[in-house]
Amino acid sequence: MNLEQLRSLESVVRNKSFSMAAKELYVTQPTISMHIKSLEAELGEQLLVRSTKDIILSESGILFFPYAVQMLNMHGEALARLRKKEEYVRGTVRLVASSVPANYIIPGFLSYAAKKQGQIIYQVSEGDSMGVIQKVTRFEDEIGIGSLQNGSAKCKFEPLLNDHIVLITPNRAKYREKEGNFPIEELKEETFIVRESGSGTRFATESFEKKIGIDQNKICVAAEVQTTELLKRTVSEGVGVGFISSLAAKDYLQQEKILAFEFDKNDTKRQLYLIRNKEEGLSAAAKRTVSMLKEYVKQL
Repeated sequence: MNLEQLRSLESVVRNKSFSMAAKELYVTQPTISMHIKSLEAELGEQLLVRSTKDIILSESGILFFPYAVQMLNMHGEALARLRKKEEYVRGTVRLVASSVPANYIIPGFLSYAAKKQGQIIYQVSEGDSMGVIQKVTRFEDEIGIGSLQNGSAKCKFEPLLNDHIVLITPNRAKYREKEGNFPIEELKEETFIVRESGSGTRFATESFEKKIGIDQNKICVAAEVQTTELLKRTVSEGVGVGFISSLAAKDYLQQEKILAFEFDKNDTKRQLYLIRNKEEGLSAAAKRTVSMLKEYVKQL
């Protein structure tokens, strides 16, 4: 086997497309197909299962793929070692984050990383916290950031940043009169804007509401939205109130579009995690990214 075959396999699995892999690697689609077929012939195993809608790893492919990635990473690390200096680490890093870190951590991090390590290119995608875990599990992204951890034996969850949930309301007189103190009994009578199922914010919110005695089945919900940004905008328009990350509330608070109410942080705290696949070794560029992420969040 050779590096070209392994690169073709890695790109097809990540892009779920032979044509996209060909564009990414600057070769023709038949060349990609030839690389995969020759690799499968050499191994004596089918690595990919193709359908009209999807391309996934076969059982043999699932076993082989982490080693293919490891070989590619070792090649990249060998080149980096030859240069002997960390600042010469190059490469592309696939990063996926749930909505809060994607919108309120990643943009600032990219600016920070560009100044520290401009040779690394980032491919960034966004999903809910469960989707982040799934993409890392399926080798579609190298590094994930999310607020949920599940029992997946394939993923490693490393604490990255402490966060907590706050209640936001429209910036109107009835809420300003509360002077930062929102009685629980009055909160039960409010209309809520909530995040969708699978959201880490939704999970943290429901956990907090149970602690303070709010019955999910009895509250009035005006809308269920897919992003924190949409939730903020909807609240600022006076449709209802909602719970969001304290990180996400900062900009609208500064612009005086909303008000924020805090509760006991022991009840509202949540953890943001770095999520990695245990079976996929990180490239030199991904290792440097993890290091820089840890440096950056210390400033927040």
